Amino acid sequence: MEPEVSLDSLLAQLATSPIAFGTDNPVNPALRADLEGALHAADVENLDPAGVVVLEQTPAHVADLRDLAQDLANSTDYGTVIVRTPQVAIGVSDHLNRAQIERGERAMVAEPDYADGLHAFARAADGVTVHWPLAVAVALLVLAGIAVAAAMTARR
Repeated sequence: MEPEVSLDSLLAQLATSPIAFGTDNPVNPALRADLEGALHAADVENLDPAGVVVLEQTPAHVADLRDLAQDLANSTDYGTVIVRTPQVAIGVSDHLNRAQIERGERAMVAEPDYADGLHAFARAADGVTVHWPLAVAVALLVLAGIAVAAAMTARR
């Protein structure tokens, strides 16, 4: 049976710190310091403001973690909320798109050190993003140019 994660406890922790823990653990103070240091690093500024929740276990339904992250984001001023367990990293954000978040999640979970994982999330999320409306508009302009050139050539 999985231990129940207290939303109220996590919200109370996030009200005073950008880091929250699902359980009390002797390693929490050192991990908090590492994660807070990572959050203040220049390469993580694209996540700002960000909150990080550390849970000791992954629930049977990983989607529950996304729901938890979204509930925390909706109830706090954090623009990005990341929930990290030993096996999974889940994020939600109001300024990163889904592709950026998913790249960040994969990069973060590949790092066993949680602070290094936060840096990896930020770097991966900051990668190249295709702006589809602009790409489609450029493609249409190129095709229109080709059609005009073909029409002019056919008239000659």
